[in-house]
Amino acid sequence: MSNREEARYVISVAAEMSGMHPQTLRIYERRGLIEPYRTPGGTRRYSEADIERLSLIQELTGAGVNLEGVRRILFLEHEIERHRNQISRLRRLLEESDARFVSDPERRTVIRMGVVQKRNLPAIRRERPPSD
Repeated sequence: MSNREEARYVISVAAEMSGMHPQTLRIYERRGLIEPYRTPGGTRRYSEADIERLSLIQELTGAGVNLEGVRRILFLEHEIERHRNQISRLRRLLEESDARFVSDPERRTVIRMGVVQKRNLPAIRRERPPSD
């Protein structure tokens, strides 16, 4: 589903669902804390993910974090998620690469430019990421 299909709540409904005033949502948008979908006519539409984000913002500000701190926390959470996805992708690629080699260490070779070489990769622990 695209963000457009998920974004179904107008600002008044989103404000009510999040327990905030619509003007607060506009302020958060101006500060870059939230980016609702805009219809071709310019109407803001909020998704469930936006409502969850607003709840997190409310929780953080309620704990005394200022809006700049909230912005930084949200950015870092986004970066963490991006890195988790990248790590998962790299693990999957490594597992696919390992599957191409025979388990016998003497036969773990690669051919580069016509020369057979031993595979020289360090052993790594393969832990599954914690499921949320």
